[in-house]
Amino acid sequence: MNAVMGFASAAEQLQRYDAVRRRNAENAYDKQTEFREQANKSLEDLEALLRGEQKNAEQVPNEKAEFQKLGAGQVKNIAIPLGNNLEETIDLWRDVRREAYSVPEPTTADYQLGSKASAKIAQAELQLSLHNRAKVLREQMSAVSARTEAVPADMAADRLQRRYENAFSVYDIQSQARINQYQIERPELNVSV
Repeated sequence: MNAVMGFASAAEQLQRYDAVRRRNAENAYDKQTEFREQANKSLEDLEALLRGEQKNAEQVPNEKAEFQKLGAGQVKNIAIPLGNNLEETIDLWRDVRREAYSVPEPTTADYQLGSKASAKIAQAELQLSLHNRAKVLREQMSAVSARTEAVPADMAADRLQRRYENAFSVYDIQSQARINQYQIERPELNVSV
């Protein structure tokens, strides 16, 4: 009796497994079909735009559309504010953050948008500070090169002569050490008794 029940249970599990596999295959086929339809539609729209046909121009959404109130868990879609320079970009992101927090009762989407704007502000400020630091370093390097060009030729020759003398003395010390097999010279004491 147990053998028959075990066989029926195994057969039932196989049927469930097959049903799940068929359902997954159907879902995958449906998703692939939807994707192909969307891809073909997008391809046709792009071809029409390249040909100069304006039949889909009214379907293009306005990027500067007003913000709409969203429920919890939804994220607002905004046009990424890109200014002509970093200062303008920072100001635009500050406006986005201010608008996100301006509602009396901010939703989760408002908080997410505000935190994204804060992160973008921090990133742009860092990039601006790095740019300013590089500019200061470039100006300092150009000032140093201008000063060295302004040094008279006789002072430059004196500096070069001192460097040669220093190099010769170091070379002389090293060659003496090699001759003495790198032994430290000690004064010899003559003790006469």
